[in-house]
Amino acid sequence: MAVYWIDITLLLFIGYGIVMTMAALAWKKMQRFTIRSAVNDSVSIIIAARNEEKYISRCLASLLEQDYPLDKREIIVVDDQSDDRTADMVHSFSNRGVKLLQIKAGEKGGKKAALSKGIAAAQHGIIVASDADCIFPPSWLKTLVGFRKEQDAAFVAAPVVYRNENNFLERFQSLDFLALQSITAVAVTRNWFNMCNGANLLYTKEAFEKVKGFEGIDGIPTGDDMLLMEKIAAAYPGKVAYCHSKEALVQTEPMNSWQSFLQQRIRWASKSTAYQSLSIKLVLLIVYLLNLSLLVLVLGAVFFPILFLWALLLFTGKYLLESLLMRPASTFYGKAALMRWFGIAQPVHVVYTVAAAMLGWVRRYEWKGRGY
Repeated sequence: MAVYWIDITLLLFIGYGIVMTMAALAWKKMQRFTIRSAVNDSVSIIIAARNEEKYISRCLASLLEQDYPLDKREIIVVDDQSDDRTADMVHSFSNRGVKLLQIKAGEKGGKKAALSKGIAAAQHGIIVASDADCIFPPSWLKTLVGFRKEQDAAFVAAPVVYRNENNFLERFQSLDFLALQSITAVAVTRNWFNMCNGANLLYTKEAFEKVKGFEGIDGIPTGDDMLLMEKIAAAYPGKVAYCHSKEALVQTEPMNSWQSFLQQRIRWASKSTAYQSLSIKLVLLIVYLLNLSLLVLVLGAVFFPILFLWALLLFTGKYLLESLLMRPASTFYGKAALMRWFGIAQPVHVVYTVAAAMLGWVRRYEWKGRGY
């Protein structure tokens, strides 16, 4: 039995090693985008917000400070049936041109519904979507729009990073998110498969309407980002791109408890069965099975002590392989200091990865006061 598990984990480790080595090499070849000319395309910024009174004012102030012509942008916030002061706080910005739309009681809610309502009301042909807890560098908007113009893209994914690491939970989340973001960057750039995060997206209104928005994926509570990206990629081959630029880097907030963090990751995992790409499904399967096998090895070491040594070797190998990508990526995202926690986080990451994937298949979770 012990030899059987050693063979399985070795095969999985080899597969994982190939994936991580390819990703690390691809990262080194990525070219950072720098805007080269003035941009003045008309843009509609859509923010879907639910119970965001803590962050929405900061978000809107950041958007209003963008280095972009005032007459070429509009900001639309769609209040998704908040039961706090979100709508009132957005309304206080109306004298600065911020538009408030609301999903009323009795109407279908959710982020997809909020985005659809905002896009339907948008006056401009370029849609930029983000979240209410985000902060944007001054050149964010012109960088995204300039990149889209240069690439002639129908859909643009862009980088996101967590902004606070004051305790182990926040450091762990930030490291996990860095891994996701770095894989996103190389996967989209190399056209391996489509990944993105809804906190930093651009797509054309024409593309959104051509694929009929979220139709066909609206039965899934999440997926307003990656599932939409897959639809647009299918309708516009070669027109999906990734903006690798620090000027386009959006900051967002980590979860404030282990329970909310796990709920968030379960929500993300719940859409995985709806992916159309076989490549991303294969990578996710390898990641899941490797982490599951490591967990089984540790538990099995109680009965077969030799498994503990093998698990220790694999944990070390996994750490070294992931460091090939994580070290340069953490520098790009301004999080190099977090790497001192990377080894410590490994055992926790294995348990969390297995738990989130399993619970994501069940698809039962709570998000912002709603049960799914």
